[in-house]
Amino acid sequence: MGERSLDLASRREGTREKVSPAIVKFCLNEIKEHFDENLGYIREQFCMADERVENGKEDEAENIWSAQIVFLESAFDFYLHELTKFGLSEMFTGNWQKTEKYSNLSIKMSIVDKALNAREDSAWFLEFVDEFYREITLVSYQSVKDQMNLLGLNLQEIADAVFYERDSSVKTKDKMESFLKGLYHRRNVIAHQSGRRHSDARREEVTKDMVENYINGIEKIVGKIQEMAKNK
Repeated sequence: MGERSLDLASRREGTREKVSPAIVKFCLNEIKEHFDENLGYIREQFCMADERVENGKEDEAENIWSAQIVFLESAFDFYLHELTKFGLSEMFTGNWQKTEKYSNLSIKMSIVDKALNAREDSAWFLEFVDEFYREITLVSYQSVKDQMNLLGLNLQEIADAVFYERDSSVKTKDKMESFLKGLYHRRNVIAHQSGRRHSDARREEVTKDMVENYINGIEKIVGKIQEMAKNK
């Protein structure tokens, strides 16, 4: 047998060095591309559901529609996480005006040590943002409201652009709240309760029209958020 590599000999056998992946800050166009790609995957599932309906398998079609709702919330959540990472980084570098919520972010001392040692390298800040929000779901109405305040984006402007209806007596922000709460509730019932109500274990109905309405609504909300972020 040949001589063993000295580089490998310095490492304990059967172990691997842990390499932390670099945290990537995507530009706004890339963030939107990721969302659009995810939305495309979700819409593709309608064909599968339609086939089930044509073959009289309504229950299987409803399972697909239910999965689409869960995937839609995931796509929206991922978009908001990437947007948050981008927006806070822009504030950190001075490209966006800092908000009050940004100024009040809590940072652990271990992160402060990293920042002091990093000098001009801002990678530590991306790591901080990624770690801080990684386990947080951002798709409830209150979470969306909080993130828009954090990033300095006007929630009322989003609501007006997406939910305005002529002669309607319901405020656009109330419509947006009802829409996001409804979708969040549906997602939780499907993901955590197998689509069944706690009260009587009956399955809550999911229809194709309902799913299409949620997809179109989220697409419009993201479109307006994207427009506002680009204009900052």
